[in-house]
Amino acid sequence: MAPEAHPELVETLIAKVDAGAHPAPLVRALAEDIAAGRFKAPDVALVGLQGALDAAAETKACDDPVLAEVAALNDSGARADAAGWLEAALAAGASDAVQAAAFRQDRICNAPERAAARHLEALKTAAPAGGVIRAAVELLYEKLEAGEAANDPWELLVALELAKALLKRAKGRDLGQAQTSLANCHQVIGQFRPGRKHLDLAADLFAAAAKAASRTKQPENWAFAQHNLGGISELIGLRHQDGAMLKKAAKAYGNVLEIFNAQGNPVEWANTTSALANVKAALGRMAQDPVAIQEAVEMFDDVFDALEGEDLAQDRASARANLAMANRHLGEVTEDDALLRTVLEDFAEALEDITAPAPRARLLHARALTHLALKDLDAAPADFEAALALGSRDFADYRAGANHIGLARVALARGDKAGVDTALTTAEVAFAAEPASAALKECEALRAEIATN
Repeated sequence: MAPEAHPELVETLIAKVDAGAHPAPLVRALAEDIAAGRFKAPDVALVGLQGALDAAAETKACDDPVLAEVAALNDSGARADAAGWLEAALAAGASDAVQAAAFRQDRICNAPERAAARHLEALKTAAPAGGVIRAAVELLYEKLEAGEAANDPWELLVALELAKALLKRAKGRDLGQAQTSLANCHQVIGQFRPGRKHLDLAADLFAAAAKAASRTKQPENWAFAQHNLGGISELIGLRHQDGAMLKKAAKAYGNVLEIFNAQGNPVEWANTTSALANVKAALGRMAQDPVAIQEAVEMFDDVFDALEGEDLAQDRASARANLAMANRHLGEVTEDDALLRTVLEDFAEALEDITAPAPRARLLHARALTHLALKDLDAAPADFEAALALGSRDFADYRAGANHIGLARVALARGDKAGVDTALTTAEVAFAAEPASAALKECEALRAEIATN
């Protein structure tokens, strides 16, 4: 049975496309295909739709009789038939233009598995002996980074299929690299998708890669594998308020620091120490333990000295953000308004250097919570809205949903019950993919609070 195409999303996508630039049958066929896919965030889905339409337009612009027939079939919505024409032409020995069109047709047909297989065949022809796996890894990371930067689901899915294919073929020393590559794909996709499925798959793969690495023979590789495991465990733990995952992250980061020290590996040591302090502060916040949070804050004492230099500006900004987060936890637990006002200054400084959407949205959300703790009901919603405006990373759950919960808290503080209900309804839709999530429990608690007021 074909997945449901979500009619509202289909019509939303069609309405956002330039109606005069593309044939209506093709637009509708692609919109229905994309709306039935894995990425339901409207702006992410629109990137996928526009990319497929651009691919079809490029094929249509080619001066080639085979591609003219392919373009006509695409225009009518008969994408599978168009793909058949291309495959027949390829089997007969086609031109470079037809070969390039075949890659575009995979996108038009939303067939990432076929695209990955085609890429691997091309690499077998072009790559030197023994270099296919290395070239494939480079290609999948190129596509993963491009997809992440552009919110393009097609590039993300092709990277995922390439990584799956490599894992099936990997043996010996290549196995850990293949597991890590596939884990990275699941981790990035998990930030665009609801629930924990992709993130948990990433965690399992990172754990397998870490287990396979030899601490005695290749200590640095082992440390990097432990850092990957710490990163995914931290992400899951923070998203889901999962203390067990945060403790796993702390253990993994601690393992890294057994290999990297401040003298021999200052940058690796500083970044890992910053990440570990962030985890420990979050655990202290969950336990309402100001002593534990203060200990985490003190871990930053020597971090910034190790991150001097223009080339480390982003590392330094990330560490500054983590320190601000830790101090926010401390200020909230101790109800220290003076500290929270200092934290606002730290967030403002960090935001000057951090421009990437995901970490910037994280900072804006945290600053909004700080305003809320200080009962500044004018500044808090502005930051929640600014975080929402940064796009659809975490659209289906933790970015958008968490900010709508924040807006519900603002409305509750203002006594605006209708506003609370509107914001919570939006948040609950976002979190619906995971009924047991901590975020939904927070929504339930807020609804109970409305009922008693």
